[in-house]
Amino acid sequence: MLKIATISAFITASLFAGEGHTDIIERTINFSIFLAILYYLIAEPLKKFLSDRTLSIESEFKRNEAKLEESKKAKDKMKEEVISAKRRAGIIIADAKREAELIKSKLEETYQHDLVLLEKQQVELIELQERKMVQSVVAEVMKDVLKGDISLDSQSISNLLVRKVS
Repeated sequence: MLKIATISAFITASLFAGEGHTDIIERTINFSIFLAILYYLIAEPLKKFLSDRTLSIESEFKRNEAKLEESKKAKDKMKEEVISAKRRAGIIIADAKREAELIKSKLEETYQHDLVLLEKQQVELIELQERKMVQSVVAEVMKDVLKGDISLDSQSISNLLVRKVS
């Protein structure tokens, strides 16, 4: 307000220094009054508006900065979680490989054991079949001997058994 009054005073003084009398002095005074009223009416609301606007921009800026920081923290946390998940996945894969190897070795042992058992059973089955065959040959020879078709000397019985077996 002081600036306006000073400027008005300089303008008025320069006009009084002139030779002719015009209505410029009254107009200058009226304009100065108008500026003073305008300043009185608009200055405080304008200052308040600009101050509020500055504060709102500042608060918006701070909120955006806070969101940015929060986003950075969330990003860092997600990166850590991804790294942790990769580590866990590696551990799970390693465990799965170990388990697969363990299952494979157990299956191989089981198959080897089963194979040995099957071989033993096959040998026993062959021996059983041989005994049955010998028994049937002996029974047939004995039947023939009992019928009286064959003489009972040991040489003839052994020859007969050899023929029947082969």
